[in-house]
Amino acid sequence: MNECDILIVGAGITGLSIAKEISEHFDSLKVIIIDKENELAFHASGRNTGVIHAGFYYSADSLKAKFTAEGNRLLTNYCLSNGLSILRCGKVVVAKNEKEIELIDELKRRGDKNGVTLKVIDERELSEIEPNARTFRKALFSPSTSSINPKEILIDIANRIKRKEGFEVNLGVKYLKRIGKRRVRTSSGEISFKYLVNCAGLYADKIAHQYGVGRQYLLLPFKGLY
Repeated sequence: MNECDILIVGAGITGLSIAKEISEHFDSLKVIIIDKENELAFHASGRNTGVIHAGFYYSADSLKAKFTAEGNRLLTNYCLSNGLSILRCGKVVVAKNEKEIELIDELKRRGDKNGVTLKVIDERELSEIEPNARTFRKALFSPSTSSINPKEILIDIANRIKRKEGFEVNLGVKYLKRIGKRRVRTSSGEISFKYLVNCAGLYADKIAHQYGVGRQYLLLPFKGLY
């Protein structure tokens, strides 16, 4: 039976990021990360647009606004510091009519409250940034919006984790069930732990329910096509 200090279920961006932070702040820990898939970024962490949003869509009193703006800075710096792919293309939000100009103004107000750098531009400035875009009178330009390769980032984080003594990233290992207070059964055997971190994505609710957590909640997944 395997034993560890911390067992992390799920090797998506959340599970790997938590493992990375633990590896940078704590020594002499044994940490095991398991994921049922045989490769990284097989689900939501890899199947997305890869856009690093700036954080101006959300109301200023929300955690989403706070974490998006901060995450933009952190992830941009991570890619630049480690030579990972990042397309610093920016984003333009255009208007089709007078009514949508009100939405442009509202997004600018939200961005200002969230500390996001934004600029209201006219049609001429828009054509200089993106010649194929059209707008009604004015548009919103977000210079800090970028695009990255999600799988490349996950692979980089996983490799850094595996270089830390005491850390394991085990793919193709499926969490099966809880069999004790601090023990679980997986497809490759039993693992005992001091702490369990549940980052199991669409199955996180099922694992949480086994520990009496969040039983009033149920994950309802939707598949996005774009």
